[in-house]
Amino acid sequence: MEYIAEPVSRDNLRDLAFYLRKLLGLQDTLYFPVMPFLEHVMPSIYDGFHYEIVPEEYFPEERHAEIDIAKHIIRIREDVYEGAANGRGQHRMTVMHEIAHYILLVQCGVKLGRTFGETPVKRYQDPEWQAKALAGEIMCPADKISTLSVEQVMEQCGVSRNAAELNLKINRRG
Repeated sequence: MEYIAEPVSRDNLRDLAFYLRKLLGLQDTLYFPVMPFLEHVMPSIYDGFHYEIVPEEYFPEERHAEIDIAKHIIRIREDVYEGAANGRGQHRMTVMHEIAHYILLVQCGVKLGRTFGETPVKRYQDPEWQAKALAGEIMCPADKISTLSVEQVMEQCGVSRNAAELNLKINRRG
């Protein structure tokens, strides 16, 4: 069973990321403070929002975090939380990915449905793609990274090599 979301374009996600950064006064900076945003900003703007750090055994090995919209909670595996708090790019992106799900579903009201495997899901209707794209746009702002190298994006945005390469490729494609 798969989920399908209302269509959201990359341009819409880029605009949303820019707007969020502007609201936070971060439009002129590269590094997005993921953990302070999770710990302080999210609870202050979303009534009832909270996050929970869970033991590694809570999730199967391949899952690092999850969102429960009904309970307004993001659960983060303990090692991922610690990695993000210590600036590890992959873990910072994992946390931002879950925040992106929350923003899209709660703030923006993107509706989800189930396909039960019968309907092919287009990329722009895939909630995982939408969250990944929004997280990438927030952490690697397109208007700031176009002239940077992969290493500069990694260092200045605090992301993994894979995230830096992907966001530069997307940005340079147009």
